Amino acid sequence: MRIAIFSECYTPVLNGVVTSVVNLREALIAMGHTVYVFAPGSPQPDDDETIFRLPELPFPKHPYHLPRPFQRLHAPFAEMEIDVIHCQHPFTIGKLGAETAKKYDIPLVYTVHSHYNEMAAAAKSPLLRTMAPTAMMQIMRSFCNRSDCVITPSRHTRETLRAEDIRANYSIIPSGVQKPYVRPNARKTIRERLGLSPETPLLLYLGRLGPEKRIDLILESVALLRQSDLPESAKSFRVVFVGDGQCRTDLEVQARELGIESRITFAGIVPHAEVGDWYAASDVFVLPSNCETQGMVLIEAMAMGLPCITINHGGACEMVANGETGFLVNHTCHSLAKAIQRLLAEPELRRQFGEAGRIRAERYTPEAMASKVLEVYAKAIEVHFNSAIRKNRRFTLDIRRKPGEKAKPRRPRKGFRLDSGE
Repeated sequence: MRIAIFSECYTPVLNGVVTSVVNLREALIAMGHTVYVFAPGSPQPDDDETIFRLPELPFPKHPYHLPRPFQRLHAPFAEMEIDVIHCQHPFTIGKLGAETAKKYDIPLVYTVHSHYNEMAAAAKSPLLRTMAPTAMMQIMRSFCNRSDCVITPSRHTRETLRAEDIRANYSIIPSGVQKPYVRPNARKTIRERLGLSPETPLLLYLGRLGPEKRIDLILESVALLRQSDLPESAKSFRVVFVGDGQCRTDLEVQARELGIESRITFAGIVPHAEVGDWYAASDVFVLPSNCETQGMVLIEAMAMGLPCITINHGGACEMVANGETGFLVNHTCHSLAKAIQRLLAEPELRRQFGEAGRIRAERYTPEAMASKVLEVYAKAIEVHFNSAIRKNRRFTLDIRRKPGEKAKPRRPRKGFRLDSGE
C-alpha cells in the first residue's frame, strides 16, 4: 500500500504526535508499505526521498515549525499513486491533505490526537478561553465529516466527539510506543547531575509545560507532602520536570512561593536520545493532565518499569490500571499528594506496580498499531468506493426526471455514515 501522511509537525520536533507518526511510519515500512510524509520545516540530514518539507513561518525560537498559511503541494503527487491519505491534524497541513484527497479522489483518514477545545479552554488568554473552544470543536466536526474514517487513541476521545454529535466511522487505536533507549549507567549519571543519593526517591514529569497539563497540581502536592508522615528514606524526595513550555516561568515562581524550590528541578528540553535516561533515573511518573487523548508518556514510563499516577479522566486513565500499574486520582492536589505519599512510603509497592506496568506496556507496540491502522485504511477505501457508487446512483436518478421537471431536493439517507467503532 502507498500512504501519504500529512502532519503539522515532524522531526526534529519532539512531542506525542511526532512520536506516534514516526513509530507508525517505521512499522508500516517494515511491513513492506511505502509511506510519504508531508510536514512543515526545513530538510533534515536524515530525511529521505519520501519526506517532503513544506514552507514554514520564520519563528526560529518557537518549539514547533509552524506552517505557512495557504499551503500548496509542490510535489509530483499524481506520480506517487497514493492509496490513502492520513491526516494527523485538522489545520493548515491537514486541510492541504484533505484538499489533495478530494482533488485526486483518494480516501481520507484522520487521527484525533488532541482535545483542542479543552486545550483552548485552559489557555492563559481570556479571549482564547472564551471563543476558541467552540471554534476548535467546529473545526474538528468539519474535518471528521469530510473523512472516510476517524481514528481515536482512546474510548474517551471517541465518546467526547460523539457527545458533540460528530458522526463518523470511528476506530479506536492507541498509538504504539517504542521502549526508550537507555544509555549505560544512565541512572547513576543523571542522579549525580541532580545531586541525588541512590536511595532518594525521584518523581518525574515529562512533557510540555502547558496550562492544560496542570503541572501546578504537582507543585501544590509537594507542598502538602512537607507536612506528611513519610519514612526517613523518603523525606528528601525530589521532583524533576523534563520539557519546556509557556508555563515554565509561572511554575518556577510558584515553586518559590510555596517554598519548595529546593526539591524541584526544571531540566528543560532534552535530546530524544536522552529521554530514556531520565525514566531510568526516576522512581515514580506523574501526569496530572485531565485532557489527554491517550498519554503516550505513561506507556513509555510503564515500559521502563515506573509506577504511574494520573487523573481519573480522559484517555490517560485507560492506559493505567488502577491499583495494578499505578493510581488513578481525582483532579485535586490532595488526591495527588495522597497517591504520591503512598508510593514514596512503599518501595515494594513501587516495584510491584513497575513490573505489572512492563507487562501492560507490551500491548502498545508500533507493530500492533500499524496492523490496526492498515485495517482502517482498507475500511476507508471501501467506504470511499461505496460513497462514490452512491453519488453516481443519485446522479443517474436525477437525469431520469421528466423533461422540464425540476429536480427534487434530496435529503441525505439516515445511517449513511455508520459508526462502527468499538
